Formats: sequence, structure tokens, C-alpha cells
Amino acid sequence: MIERKMKLSAAVVATSIALVIGGCAAGRESVESEETAEAGIEQTGESTYTEETIAEIEIISESEETRTSEGFSENVVESAGSAETEAETEAEAETEEALPDPEDIITAPAGTYVDPADIDMDRISDYFTAEEIVEGDEVYQRIYGKSYVDNDNVALSDLRYIKVLHYDFDHNIKVGEIIVNKAVSDDIRMIFGELFYSEYEINSMHLIDDYWTGDGDSSDYASIDVNNTSAFCYREVTGGGNLSNHAYGLAVDLNPQQNPYVSTRADGSLSWAHSNADEYIDRSSGLAHVITHEDKAFQVFSEHGFTWGGDWNNPKDYQHFEKRIRN
Repeated sequence: MIERKMKLSAAVVATSIALVIGGCAAGRESVESEETAEAGIEQTGESTYTEETIAEIEIISESEETRTSEGFSENVVESAGSAETEAETEAEAETEEALPDPEDIITAPAGTYVDPADIDMDRISDYFTAEEIVEGDEVYQRIYGKSYVDNDNVALSDLRYIKVLHYDFDHNIKVGEIIVNKAVSDDIRMIFGELFYSEYEINSMHLIDDYWTGDGDSSDYASIDVNNTSAFCYREVTGGGNLSNHAYGLAVDLNPQQNPYVSTRADGSLSWAHSNADEYIDRSSGLAHVITHEDKAFQVFSEHGFTWGGDWNNPKDYQHFEKRIRN
């Protein structure tokens, strides 16, 4: 663009000069053809005319050079500005590091801290995944002989291994894990996705197998004692008898320390198993992480068709959400 403007300006100057020179030649021819009585007089007119013409040419040339120079300068500045903008854009693009792939984050072990700056909110659903558990794979190796045993009620193919993101009680983001029935796996992914989006705090989310003590009941107790949120465990209901909904992967225990299992005795007194829950027996205390009907967890689980153990008559299982599936 600069070169083109310079050529255009030079053409204008050349045209102006050609017109002036043409005018001078015509004047000279006119003077020389005249025969007058004043032939002896010096032809000062031609000399004067030529000086004026030269001066005029110089003025025109200087003017064009000025305009050409100014135009050139303006274009240099304009070009430099454009180059600077492009350079800045390229520098910003290079400086801005690409976000880690969600798969790289969500495949980290449960309990791994995640930097909020590494989360791609445009791909938030990619951090809430469900996978089949296949005999021999890593998850199978962790659960077989513990929370999962060979049985006639729940097939391995009925279960899904879920990975999520959640806020802990210090409001740090962590990777969480849970196993549920495939019939509710989409519900669970969406529920924990909504809780994460609301920055709902969950103390920890590890498979119950990380706290295994030898059987389902005592391992459940150990998991609750460290305030761990869990779901699947092939065991009977508390107190024995029928299989628990946890055995089918259709129940979730959420923040159990703040939301204990409480029974009412015949005399009206209350009984609970974990001393770490003492201050949470009064459900009107207003303490953090206590589930009530106004709590976000209650609202989200209810929207997805789960019922809450806090609505039972006796006992009350405030940590417990379950969904009954018809076969």
C-alpha cells in the first residue's frame, strides 16, 4: 500500500511539471514570432517568465513531496500499528496456556486437588463421567471381594463407576468417585454436577473399599466415621435382614457426620452410633452442611426422583437418599 501511494504521488508531480513546461514552450514560441519595433529591447519577459515558472514548479514539487512524505509517514505509522496489534495478539495467544483436557483431570485419583483455573466451564459435563466396570480392570480389582462379591442379585454389568468434581469443606475442588446402579447413573452425574455448579461442599468422596475392615457393615461404619460420602456396597440394611438399597447401588449417603442415622427409643430418647455427630442431632441448629428441606442437596435429589431418609418416621437417616426402580 505504501509503494502504491508513492507511485501515485510521483505521477501527480510528473503531470504537473509536464503541464507547466508545456505552457513555457508555448510562451516562448509566441514571443519569438512577434516582429516589433522594439526588437532591441532585452527579452526580460522571457527571462522573468522562466524564473517564475521555475519557482512555481519548485513550489508544486515541494508540495507534492510534502504530501508524499506525509502520506508515507502516515502509512508507516498505520502499518506499524497494525503490526503491533498482530504481534500483541500472537503474544497473548502464546502466553495463554491451553487448558488441560478434562479427561486428564477426571482420571486422577479421588481426593486429587484441582486448580479452578484448569477447569474448562464450556466442557463442564466432561468432568462428570460414568464407566462400566469390567472384570479384571482397575476398579474391579479394588472392589472385588470387598464391596462387590459374587451374588444372585446384582451383576457387575448393573453397576457404573462415576467420577465427579466437588468442593470440600475448605472449599477446595477435588476429584470424587462413587459407584451406583446404571439405572441412576445419569441422575447421579447430573445431581453432582448441579451441586458442583452451586459450590455445594462435600467432605470427601471415595469408594467404601478405601475403608474396608472385612465386611460391609463395619466398613460402612469406618467410612462414616471419616465423614465420607459413598453409595454402593453389597450389604444388608442396618440392623440386618433384607438387602439395603446400597447393595443395588440405588442409595447415596451424603456428608454422614453432619447428617447421622438417628433412632428414637421407646422412651422417646434418641440414639446414634457416631460420637462425631453429637452436635448435629439438633436439626434446627443451623450448622453448616446439615441437610434440611431447604438444603440444595435435598432439592436436587428430590428433583431427580430420590427420597430422603430424613423424612422417615423412625429411624431417620439424614444422610440417605435413595431411588426405587421398578423391574
